[in-house]
Amino acid sequence: MAIEKQIDLIEGKDIQAAAEGLKAIAHTTRLEVLCRIQKQPMTVNELMEAIGTSQSNLSHHLAKMRAMGLVKTERQGSCVYYSLAHAGYSDLIQVLRNIYCVDA
Repeated sequence: MAIEKQIDLIEGKDIQAAAEGLKAIAHTTRLEVLCRIQKQPMTVNELMEAIGTSQSNLSHHLAKMRAMGLVKTERQGSCVYYSLAHAGYSDLIQVLRNIYCVDA
């Protein structure tokens, strides 16, 4: 007899929120930011150097990510550090790594 696995469905407004969340990270710069800040918070300058993009481009994406609830900020002195807004994004990044990265 086959063992049936219980699958929890995403329904109603939650499915819409999940789709919007996936659209929010479906950009190379935003996904790379999430990957970079997964382990530790980073400043705009640190992210710029790590990703290799301009400050204006990165600032545009970070503002969008804040508005979408993907990242949060913390001011330490004159520096603003960006980190994941929800620990679940770290799990999502790991799932993406397992699916798409050969070396995972």
